[in-house]
Amino acid sequence: MPVRVRTTTHLVLATLVVLWLGAVAYNVRYRDITWLQYLFVDVTWIQAVLIIVGGYGAFLILVGALSRVRPTPPLPASLPFVSVIVPAKNEEAVIEATVRSLCALDYADQRGACYEVVVVDHRSTDRTPEILAALARELPLRVLPTPEGTFGKAGAMNVGVAQARGDILLILDSDARVAPDFLGRMVAHLDDERVGGVQGRRLFYNARQNLVTRMQDDEFRLIADRAQLGRQALGGMVCFSGSGMLLRRSVLEEVGGVNEDALIENVDLAVRFHLGGWAIRYAGDAVIWEEAVPGLRDLFRQRIRWLEGGIQCLGDYLLAVLFGRAPVFKRVDMLLFLGGALIVTLALLTTYLYAVIDLAGAVVLYLQLPRRIMTMASVAMTASVLLGALVEHRGRVIPTALTLLRLGTFSIHRLLALPVAIYRYLRSAITGETSWEKTAHGAARDARAWTLHPGAPPKDES
Repeated sequence: MPVRVRTTTHLVLATLVVLWLGAVAYNVRYRDITWLQYLFVDVTWIQAVLIIVGGYGAFLILVGALSRVRPTPPLPASLPFVSVIVPAKNEEAVIEATVRSLCALDYADQRGACYEVVVVDHRSTDRTPEILAALARELPLRVLPTPEGTFGKAGAMNVGVAQARGDILLILDSDARVAPDFLGRMVAHLDDERVGGVQGRRLFYNARQNLVTRMQDDEFRLIADRAQLGRQALGGMVCFSGSGMLLRRSVLEEVGGVNEDALIENVDLAVRFHLGGWAIRYAGDAVIWEEAVPGLRDLFRQRIRWLEGGIQCLGDYLLAVLFGRAPVFKRVDMLLFLGGALIVTLALLTTYLYAVIDLAGAVVLYLQLPRRIMTMASVAMTASVLLGALVEHRGRVIPTALTLLRLGTFSIHRLLALPVAIYRYLRSAITGETSWEKTAHGAARDARAWTLHPGAPPKDES
């Protein structure tokens, strides 16, 4: 399956976004165009979109909250050899702790250690090369440079894959910390030959640093984790998350390798795994501890890239998802996963625009859904997140209430980040140029202290 950007579908998706925005502006000026309002910007339609997409997300979280983490299957007596690959660029603040954590993995059989650690240094300009050279003299570590022309994390991943020795590949970010039994837990979930990959559970070791990191921790614990469990239970699109991806090399090669044109290569890869008929399993019992972004500026840069990357994947694989051979439910789930954030946020922005017009005294034709439907939908959505929070906090009321308050506040960031992401996507679709910005690491206050006890999660003090 080709992994190059499909310019045609990018332009189609970009055109739809422009039409939506243009229709909103047109309808504000010419309020008598009723058919246009029904088609694009009628508030009834917007409310229906919010109910369908938001309600489905709430349903996933509810199923995930009620689902049990799949028990770790037993490992075979003869372990498969695994190559642990870490792409790194300018990671002097975090790379040493990560390498030491990985070199301490307990993954061996009668033959000895059954894994290797490969760090791909993507032309770092800080002290990363010196740190890696010193670690390579002390630990069983391979350090690979990237050739000129290698682009982004995906390019570094491909360099590591090409030179790795294992038939099983584990991809981790350069700020990852894992317990000694992490690799064994991940590999155990490859107990079914139809499973092409496994994704571990991502959490943050600096969750208590400030309000920004706490809100990211809430999002990953109550939204991302529960949605993954829900998708696994329902047969939907379990997604790779970037760090903690365990891949069968044969399947990776079958789907075309890592897409170096993708802004979020993990989602791009997950889509191609599912379209190729391979399952991805979520290992909720195998935790990757990493660094939450502690500053708003870096957080927005990260989320803009994530949103733009999701739109890019939707444009790349829209036709394949619509007309592919994957089960219908999985294809619907993939569409909602890739386009849900775009659709819901556009709908909300449109609703807010109408609210501003109302405050200004203008008259806009509204046809609202019955209040009972909206009320029931809101109750269902809130209840699902509430249940997830209660499960996460073991029934404690105050931590649950604080978590829900933080989640509600944190959700506002999408309204600010999405317009920028749409602009960047439209620019990329027209010019063919894509800019990739890495997430900054090294600002966590307690990262070094945590490495003293790498197998233990931070204490929950919500």
